[in-house]
Amino acid sequence: MRSRILASLIVIALCACVTAFEQAARLSPGAILVVSSGEPNDGAPVPAQDPNKTWDPAEHLVADWDSVAVNIGSLLMNPRRHPDGESPSTQWFLSVTSVVDIIDSNGLIAYSPAPTSVVALDQDGHAVSRTTGSLSVRMYERPDYVNGPVGPNGEWVSGLTMNHISLKLPMEPNAVYPEALSRVEWTMNVLVAGELKTIDIPFEPNETWVELTPGMEAQVEQAIVEEGKYQYRIKEKCDATKVDYLLGGILHLWNDEQPPAVAVWRRDVLNAEGRSIRDLGGGNFSSGGSGSGSNTQMILTTNGTGSCDACGTATTIRYTLVFGMYEQEARFVLADIPVPQF
Repeated sequence: MRSRILASLIVIALCACVTAFEQAARLSPGAILVVSSGEPNDGAPVPAQDPNKTWDPAEHLVADWDSVAVNIGSLLMNPRRHPDGESPSTQWFLSVTSVVDIIDSNGLIAYSPAPTSVVALDQDGHAVSRTTGSLSVRMYERPDYVNGPVGPNGEWVSGLTMNHISLKLPMEPNAVYPEALSRVEWTMNVLVAGELKTIDIPFEPNETWVELTPGMEAQVEQAIVEEGKYQYRIKEKCDATKVDYLLGGILHLWNDEQPPAVAVWRRDVLNAEGRSIRDLGGGNFSSGGSGSGSNTQMILTTNGTGSCDACGTATTIRYTLVFGMYEQEARFVLADIPVPQF
């Protein structure tokens, strides 16, 4: 946790696990499956709200292929800087871009955009390429909120999405490329919440510090509110040995580093109906912060403003805390993918 607790840094971690694929029977054309690894990695705790059930990726994520490319790359090292470098080499690979739709975001905290393993089978069911990811560092990022016309009448609604996932399949220089990929199996890791808690604080100045969880307190120093507009300043005291922040966009974990036991996942402003003003959209919002203190004892100051004509009046500041995070492997199977001719 340490110094990365400073404002807008994310500490979301996942263990990269490499799972060997079984060469299963070919799927019917167009079949798209998501299958779960079944258990949290390394004996991590199951979600606190249901100790008898693990987070099943198949109930939350759906994958499809978006595009396929045949790529060639060439590498040349500066011999003055790399006297022992290898000779120039040309690399060929197939690249399958996959999209992952989040059909149920419940419990999902972050995902790793780097696949941990990929295997592709040709039209006859033979493996044409295999690859595995690095275990030395794992990078995770939060799903993004997007707006799109998905209702029956074209209405716009907010939802979560993952960025495109690139599945690179190295090929031999003289390899005969398949007519199609009958099956592409790949895995990625997601970070799952064991438990989520929300703590609401009135949107009004207060000289009293409020304990959000052991090791973290918050105080509203300024809260200016008008119809459709608000402005605030919040101070937070945090013991970095007990609580971490996941409010930024990217987290790196090294080697056997584990996710934080407790983390601040979201800080939000709600209207009188208890709805997130920012999520309602159609307005202008900004926030920023600064921090001071040691590597373990931090004081953070966050300033924010917002305006939205149809969002109502700000009444509440809501913190969402994550407890007992653990890593979960999601395994995907894509079928009947054509290969471009060249």
